[in-house]
Amino acid sequence: MPPQKRRRGGIRQRLEAAEAQQATAGGARHQATAGGNHVANLVANSLLAAFLVEQFAWGHFSPQLIQKIAALACADFDWAREQEESSLDDLRNLAQLGSRGAFPNNIHRDLMARMSAQVHLPEPFAVNMPFKEPLGAGMQSVLLPHEMFASLYHDYPEAWKKYIVPDIDTLSMFWAAVQHHPQLAGHPLLQRNEYEKLAVPLGIHGDGVPVIGIGKGWTRMMTMFSWSSLLAKGPTKEVCYYIWSVFDRLCCKAGGSGTMSTMDTFFTVLRWSLYWLWRGQWPDRDWTGQMYDPDSSAGSKALSFLADGHFGFLWALMGDLDYFAAILDLPRFIASSGPCALCRCTGTGPNTWTDSRPTAPWIEECWTSRDWLLWEGRSKNLLFTLPGVTALTVALDYMHSKYLGMDQYMFGSTLWVLCFMVMTGTPEENLAWCWAFTKRYYKEHRTTTRYRYLNRLSMFVRKTGYPKLRGKAAEIRHFGPVLLALWAACADPTSELHQRIRLMLKLNVRLESILTEHPHEFALPGPAASEFQEAAFAMAQLQTAIAAHFMEQGQQLYDITSKTHMVLHCAILSKYMSPRVSWCFSGEDNMKVMQTLAQSCVRGLTGSAAQMKMARHYRLGLHLSLAKRG
Repeated sequence: MPPQKRRRGGIRQRLEAAEAQQATAGGARHQATAGGNHVANLVANSLLAAFLVEQFAWGHFSPQLIQKIAALACADFDWAREQEESSLDDLRNLAQLGSRGAFPNNIHRDLMARMSAQVHLPEPFAVNMPFKEPLGAGMQSVLLPHEMFASLYHDYPEAWKKYIVPDIDTLSMFWAAVQHHPQLAGHPLLQRNEYEKLAVPLGIHGDGVPVIGIGKGWTRMMTMFSWSSLLAKGPTKEVCYYIWSVFDRLCCKAGGSGTMSTMDTFFTVLRWSLYWLWRGQWPDRDWTGQMYDPDSSAGSKALSFLADGHFGFLWALMGDLDYFAAILDLPRFIASSGPCALCRCTGTGPNTWTDSRPTAPWIEECWTSRDWLLWEGRSKNLLFTLPGVTALTVALDYMHSKYLGMDQYMFGSTLWVLCFMVMTGTPEENLAWCWAFTKRYYKEHRTTTRYRYLNRLSMFVRKTGYPKLRGKAAEIRHFGPVLLALWAACADPTSELHQRIRLMLKLNVRLESILTEHPHEFALPGPAASEFQEAAFAMAQLQTAIAAHFMEQGQQLYDITSKTHMVLHCAILSKYMSPRVSWCFSGEDNMKVMQTLAQSCVRGLTGSAAQMKMARHYRLGLHLSLAKRG
């Protein structure tokens, strides 16, 4: 028999050696070797420390992550020393995955099998969906809202109290605040008994996020859908609940033989789930309309309560304007025939959306639920066939419309005027002074969300078109007071134009102050709502007048887009529902969470298979997050 080959020393062998020495090692130091080389002294006492530092050195782990892992390991050691009979079996079980690492391709399977048995959340619902050729039909995993709603109520009661319905008083306060909202006029909800105590207002959020080739021309976008309670306050991972996602390039259109499109299939399933969530009961038939066998698992609980009488009501469709047009079949925001989902404004003529006067004709052309349902041009998306769901369910997003719309052009143009027209140095010198001023302002006023840098002209100067400030929504939101102070320090107090710009910025800051002063109200109080609406219209009128002034001089500054019109709608509705209730900060944060998850699931899999893996991982991750809360 040939002599047995000597195995190369590596992390697995070191772990095995460490376990063999456990009984006799006592306080002896581990000899951490790899390929015959000694590990540096700073990690020579710990196999884990050696591994963490190596992963950090190669860029696999961040320094924050290795600190967190090391801190948790130390906490485990301290806890184990305090216990008389502690073996940290759960940690040992993880070390034994894949036959102690001998079969790395089996580790994922073993881990999911071991952990999934502990999860109380419902299994993903399997649906056969059509896709573009050559992929064809394939199975997909949908986390049904009505099943999740029931599971949160029964299996995670603490999470229900924190993230769905904090208490009955909060629920009643919501319905009292929105009782005069146009959406409720003639709504079937009003016929439900004790809806103020039982109806949970829900939002459905959708958006596209790049998953493959981020920042490249060949990037692959994935559209993701989630739902949440509008009463929720808490960590994004725990208040926004994933439903389904799909790579846009895989979606097929409806076939001539009656085959549904990918999106139509999904919305048929989603509408079925939301309908039974509206009823607050377990379904008595499947999503195709086939009645359940009474002796089946689904049939045995048909028509029983999901959550002891609580039911979910789709109150807000949330997302950006591209999502509304591409996915929900609502008017495209650049359409001259009518860019708005909430009114019958037009691009030009007497009903033009560019009219920002408080007496603008389009204000009298806002949709009612009845008129919209009678309109032949309404969206044909299946969600609008749910009871009470109309165009008034569309929650125009204040974040996308103002911070990532109106404010970007207003702030970018103001910086351009400062650097190229008002100040005396070169544009680069002027911007450097502005950035130094901004950093001082941030420090003195303890601004919570800041630009990390704003020292390049390309942050607001574009190759063509109007100036537009780059940045995240939160950065732009908190930049308004800085820009107002900066303008006041540099502007000419004798110039009427400069004073107009100052007043416009002042009104902008006041809008944000009103929202900050009322963070928990579901609707702005009467005086605050009136001031909010007046400030929004006055600001829009000033921006329009300032843009016209520069246009007469042949300069493209202070662009006016239909997002300005959307901000005015948010202002009009603020007395019924605060823009904070449905703005998409949580939804966008959730997109980042799901983006990371999706990227971890696409390696080596087709797009459809990656989604099924993603749903399984999400189910496990959400369970672990909710279980920590009790």
